[in-house]
Amino acid sequence: MDAKQHLYYALGALAYAVAKADGKVQAEEREKVKEIVNEGIQHEIDFTYTDIIFQLLQKDKMGFKDVYTWAMHAFETGKYYLTPEVKKQFIAVIEQVAEAFPPADPVERALIARFGEDISKMEVKTAHN
Repeated sequence: MDAKQHLYYALGALAYAVAKADGKVQAEEREKVKEIVNEGIQHEIDFTYTDIIFQLLQKDKMGFKDVYTWAMHAFETGKYYLTPEVKKQFIAVIEQVAEAFPPADPVERALIARFGEDISKMEVKTAHN
């Protein structure tokens, strides 16, 4: 997997974490999340990644906090492709995931706020920075 693919893999994992924050991820949530990610990201990527991520994470029974930590490491790996536009797009996708099954509980809102802060801080250090 290349660095750019890590971003989309991480986005799928984070979408799972948001969906799981309020309890178990239901089949309808899984399909809705896949749809949101597919529509929200105008990128040439195989969206079976989302299905694979969900299947793996559900089998591992990871909690949403562990998934979040894992996703942020994957974002770090692909941060060279995290343009301001991509960051905005990813935040919008995660917000849509939370809104898809109201009400968004305080844990989901906190997770989304944290993601917005954490991804906004990610920068690629160059000779100009």
